[in-house]
Amino acid sequence: MTKISEKVESLLNKKVSRRSALKAMALGGVAMAGGSLLSSCGGEKKTEATTATPEGLKEGKVTMRTNPKNGDDISLLGFGCMRFPTLSNGRINEELTQQMIDYAYEHGINYYDTAWMYHGGDSQRVIGNCLRKYPRESYFLANKMPPSAQNLADAKRIFQEQLDLCGVEYFDYYLLHNLQRQSQWDDFYVAQGVYDYLLEEKKAGRIRRLGFSFHGSPELMEYLLNQPVDWEFIQIQMNYLDWEDPNMQARELYEMIAAKDIPIVVMEPIRGGALASMGERLVEMMTEERPELSPAGMALSFCATYPAIMCVLSGMTAMEHVVENVNTFIDFEPLSQKANDTLLEVARLHKANPSIGCTQCEYCMPCPYGIDIPHIFQIYDRTSQELNLPDPNGPHDKEFMRKRRLFLNRYKNTIAERATAEFCINCGQCEPACPQRIRIPRQLDRIESLVKQLKHI
Repeated sequence: MTKISEKVESLLNKKVSRRSALKAMALGGVAMAGGSLLSSCGGEKKTEATTATPEGLKEGKVTMRTNPKNGDDISLLGFGCMRFPTLSNGRINEELTQQMIDYAYEHGINYYDTAWMYHGGDSQRVIGNCLRKYPRESYFLANKMPPSAQNLADAKRIFQEQLDLCGVEYFDYYLLHNLQRQSQWDDFYVAQGVYDYLLEEKKAGRIRRLGFSFHGSPELMEYLLNQPVDWEFIQIQMNYLDWEDPNMQARELYEMIAAKDIPIVVMEPIRGGALASMGERLVEMMTEERPELSPAGMALSFCATYPAIMCVLSGMTAMEHVVENVNTFIDFEPLSQKANDTLLEVARLHKANPSIGCTQCEYCMPCPYGIDIPHIFQIYDRTSQELNLPDPNGPHDKEFMRKRRLFLNRYKNTIAERATAEFCINCGQCEPACPQRIRIPRQLDRIESLVKQLKHI
């Protein structure tokens, strides 16, 4: 059983809040490893008996689900490797990442998802190093063929480099990354023989299960599902904000895949962290349903409650995230129908506030003109979610001036002088890469107009 550090044990015994204990673990760099709505995907398994610590911080291992396609026992919570903690120079903080992976592994997380472009490619090397100490058969490593691959020769080169970077002889789960257009499948994977090549790698044992990740329309999903292909799993963006959204159509995508009995891996369950920080009234609505869960825990639970979900990925950046998410998935309790409906109402109310919906994936980067697109959008959305966005067309009273000062200070202190929205020339290079279908130049222009208005008040 994993040992909790003496510092955190002391905090728990003193009856401090669960949040304080989690924060202490994060700041201290500890955690060194030594009536439901729906039924589960292929059956759930508790790996060992669990007990609860004084403030509800449970001990034990996360709940598992069985892949009905092949019998793999997969942790319901997976570790997304796109948002590792970083140092001031932008490089991955490998020491802290190792601690986080150790804690995750020792608490039963056995599914790790990386990609060619995550952290500029360094995510692959780091997760490979972190997992090297553990028996290879004890975890599942997922990687992806990037959309940037140009042809068959390039795909072969990339695949071999991915194996080398991760330091493994095979990938357990391999994906065609970020399918958004039919031409990606027709012109690259079929016409150039890349899919047939991946099938060869599967026959050779260097790929164990083959699927794809998806950011397209229901029409494209239907097209892909009707191909003469045995898709072994599919990864989609799913969260309660996108569930009934007419642009993202997460519910329709989920139902189409589930109807084919294909296991689903969820990405962006917290929408890039946006669903972890909600307005006070929205948090109160969630707390009334499940007081033991944070907003992030509610968002993760929403996805994990649905039966076709094999694994819910969370891109965890801090030890506190790992500890809290693990706690949510130990003896996982699905949401009731009432709690599910409450989250859909939270989504409706949340969308009443103007936000851009950027998840910080950075697929739009680098901008050829140096614009810091993700952080510009992050400042705007954060301020909006806090109900602190200033309205220059309203009364310029004391409250407006407070909001104005807050927004402008955040913008100035976060965005470098030559990386602001004013330098966008509307070249359009970024927009096709955005999985959220954000009209990036238009949003940058809107933010720049707001900044100029506020500066002249």
